[in-house]
Amino acid sequence: MNTSNNIMKNLKPNGNRLLVALLTCLLAIACETEIPETDVIPPEFTFQITGDGFSETFDQDTDFSSFQLNLREDTDYDFILSGSDVDGLKRIEWYLAHDYIELESEVISPWSVTASSALVDVVSWNGNRNNPVTGSILAGTFRTRGNSIGVRMTFYLTDFGGESGRSNSSSGELNILIGDHDTEKIQL
Repeated sequence: MNTSNNIMKNLKPNGNRLLVALLTCLLAIACETEIPETDVIPPEFTFQITGDGFSETFDQDTDFSSFQLNLREDTDYDFILSGSDVDGLKRIEWYLAHDYIELESEVISPWSVTASSALVDVVSWNGNRNNPVTGSILAGTFRTRGNSIGVRMTFYLTDFGGESGRSNSSSGELNILIGDHDTEKIQL
């Protein structure tokens, strides 16, 4: 761990630091695992957003109802979405309003993007019960569109629930206001 900390300190903030963090996370969460007989622990997720002088990480323990995230219109933001479950992750879903949050990065397999309605895209990853892994990670960039537009990003994860097949889940719903304002987290 000291080696990766030293590498991180010596990298310039031009994206290389993000790449090393991404690779470190990927190695930590994409391990093969075995599904136990019983699993009662829900999966975990993190969503990191950086850009416009802002950086924040949200997870399944975040009190999403206590704040609003203000994002600046027509601005690019980098993100890292990760999900994990030590007993095998079944699915990660990220819902976003594609008219107002436009993915700038290509989403590559095993991740996919599908339209769930006229306004919402679902970015998702599916685990495999026959070859379970502890998680997955997606990194990229999105661009905000619109002015004085309120949207939500929803995160939903499920695990295999053990051999019984009764899945555990985690979720979060991030309230966002896109407009001509600073990027910041506003407490409600």
